[in-house]
Amino acid sequence: MGAAKCLDHKRIGNTFGEVAFETVDSYNNKYGVMIRRIFPNPGFRRSQHIGLQCSGNLNGSINISAPACYNVRCGEKPVDGVAGITYAENGDLILFAPRGRIRLVAKDIDLIAAGNGDTTGFVNIHSTAVIDMKTNEVRCVASDQVGIAAERNVNINCMQKIGLNAANIKSVESADVGIAIGTGSNTVFQTIEGVKKLIKSLLG
Repeated sequence: MGAAKCLDHKRIGNTFGEVAFETVDSYNNKYGVMIRRIFPNPGFRRSQHIGLQCSGNLNGSINISAPACYNVRCGEKPVDGVAGITYAENGDLILFAPRGRIRLVAKDIDLIAAGNGDTTGFVNIHSTAVIDMKTNEVRCVASDQVGIAAERNVNINCMQKIGLNAANIKSVESADVGIAIGTGSNTVFQTIEGVKKLIKSLLG
């Protein structure tokens, strides 16, 4: 692709900042309007600007570069209780902090997945270390089933009482090495399942 042409370039500004109409950035992307600080702090690697891009893959985008802190304050007089909205008509919203944390701090926090309940409507939490929760009470209600699984241990600790209330409770333990198939309270299939778990645990 050749160099973008600006046939009607206009600039308004001084030695501190400028507003440029129909301009091009260092990546040959054309902008309808660019608000830019002329000489950023020498310690910054990126420029300080707001641009309305009108060419390339991000045509129609607003590109903002803030080398220090991007600060938005609102809500002095909310409208119907709403102080801010970020609305994506299609596609994903991504918050990306590769060298920091993402913190949600509020009086109350709601995570709502409003999908169709079949192919969408999921809330996924993935962690490479630990998911740590601390609260006065944890409530979990499912209309169908709840599953808890672990490769090594599942620990349920309580200082007072643990209650189990169900129409049917089954406990399948890992089988002893010398157990006879089909003996005890387990069926043949439950015993086989216990042997599989024992072999798996021995092999690591």
